[in-house]
Amino acid sequence: LGFSVYIYLEPEAQDIILASGQQHAVQIMLYALMGIGGITLVIALFGCCGAYHESQCLLGTYFTILIVIFATQVTGATLGYLYREEIMKYVDDRMREGIEEYSMLRDQRENPVPFMDSIQRMLRCCGVNGYEDYRESIPIACCDHHISTCLNALLKPEEVYKDGCKDKYKAMLKDKLVIIFLATVSIAAFEIFCLLFSMVMCCTIRQYHSDYYGVNYSIAT
Repeated sequence: LGFSVYIYLEPEAQDIILASGQQHAVQIMLYALMGIGGITLVIALFGCCGAYHESQCLLGTYFTILIVIFATQVTGATLGYLYREEIMKYVDDRMREGIEEYSMLRDQRENPVPFMDSIQRMLRCCGVNGYEDYRESIPIACCDHHISTCLNALLKPEEVYKDGCKDKYKAMLKDKLVIIFLATVSIAAFEIFCLLFSMVMCCTIRQYHSDYYGVNYSIAT
């Protein structure tokens, strides 16, 4: 829920989504993640109420829905790993299309924010493999603000970022991979704990009710 809200509100992320041409699909995905996050909060309420009231029905509902969410997360993570090469190829192709879009928009004297502008400003890179990808003129988004005033229409090679966006993107993913892995493992471990706790709680309540109603009162008389 927090991640989807952050992406939805972050201006740079929205610029990239808007320029990528996949705004509708990404917005649907973000809304779906927000919905899942909200549903998870409601499910947690089911679990708390079930434990407090010792209700097998609420605990069973909590267990069933949580295991569906857990299975969905595992499936999504598995698909992301299996199709990682296809994802990187799509990003590479989209970057190359962005360079072609820049040249086309420059020739037409139009000035919207192209896809590559957002990527280059965010990652501080230029082109797919380097500034050489721009054969004629280098866009202002490639300007290294530490060594240039960026006032010239045509930037010089020594004034721009030297690293290509493809390598910078891979490096960013590598840097974040440990954090993503730890967060995923932590969430999965917590969900497994909740599943086990709800199952044990449900069995305990059932056993308690069975013992309580199974008392032989004739012994007392």
